[in-house]
Amino acid sequence: MSKDDELMNKIKDFNENKPPLSSYEDYERYSGVNGHAQPISSLARLQAAATNHRIAELEERLANEREVISGMITTGTVTLVYAPSGAGKTVWVLGSLFKSIRNNLIKGSDVIYFNEDDGARGVVQKAKMGQKHGMSMITLATSQDPGLRTTQDALGLLNMIRLEGHANGKIVICDTLKKFAPVLNKGDMRDILHVFRQFAASGGTVILLGHCNKHRSLDGRLIYEGVGDLKADVDNMFGLDPLNDKFADHQELLVINEKDRKQISFSGGFRYRQTKETVGYEESVDSVEFLDDEDISDLKRKQAAQINVGKAFAKYEDEVLFLESVMKGSVEYSQAELYRMLHDEDLNPNDCTKKTLRNCMDLLKGNMLKLRRTGSNNTKNYRWQGEKW
Repeated sequence: MSKDDELMNKIKDFNENKPPLSSYEDYERYSGVNGHAQPISSLARLQAAATNHRIAELEERLANEREVISGMITTGTVTLVYAPSGAGKTVWVLGSLFKSIRNNLIKGSDVIYFNEDDGARGVVQKAKMGQKHGMSMITLATSQDPGLRTTQDALGLLNMIRLEGHANGKIVICDTLKKFAPVLNKGDMRDILHVFRQFAASGGTVILLGHCNKHRSLDGRLIYEGVGDLKADVDNMFGLDPLNDKFADHQELLVINEKDRKQISFSGGFRYRQTKETVGYEESVDSVEFLDDEDISDLKRKQAAQINVGKAFAKYEDEVLFLESVMKGSVEYSQAELYRMLHDEDLNPNDCTKKTLRNCMDLLKGNMLKLRRTGSNNTKNYRWQGEKW
């Protein structure tokens, strides 16, 4: 009898005499007899690993699901949050987590924060803040564990935490994602997201912080800096759109809901006090708060104005330059006067037309252009006021 025939007979004998497999645990139990591994068909192994054998376990996990950031992120998920550089995504995530800890939504001891986006001073500052709330904050570059110095080390450790059964309830923050993998490399991102998804499937939670492209889209919207496939690999994807400048007392962030697997999708925004001479970083973090519906409506109007300005600069750059040059010094002109100026080659060297100028003015109206109506005919008068959204 050949070795192949002997193997097939063993498989046949084993499958005829073993009890029916109802779970992967049964597969493990019956795949060894008298301490010796016995062959089992690939089909039986696949059927033993089926999810329907774990329905009770999965339902229990769902029943124990809880909020990590109120109304926005729940346990057992992988979430990507992206924002422009300097918008305050770290302020936002720390402030939100600290608030959840204080409100007993989560335990500080369950939070593992990988801080890979800071200098030495920032590392110490945030480590002190995390310590107050019982969080573990890790910076790989300064790790004293020789086996925890690289992002691959960190991913391997997260995988071991899962295999050892300790992922459930743990919350991992990666600040920022591009320090863990080249965000434009599909292969690397796929492998890393596989680790995070396995961690979340075991009851853990992963929050990834990412960046936007420096420039917005042609219609003024944020563009995530990374491969498009990432959106398919996460459970939630939110953008934080800052709508105040760096000199304002508060920064207001409108949440752009790119993907949300909850039955009720999150819609909202946040505000925090910006760090400056009179406001320390910890004070900024502690000031993070949800915005109410009225504030959200104002932010959406600001965002719409910002998008219109972006469209104007993208589609009608010559027209914007024309308006800015002829209206400098806050001089007010009627719409008819502006149209007549188009015939002056010195004022309009780029041959802007009445139609394109009108389209540009419609986009800038109420933002960079202030409209005032006068007279019995409601004549339209405009004044240049720059960025006022």
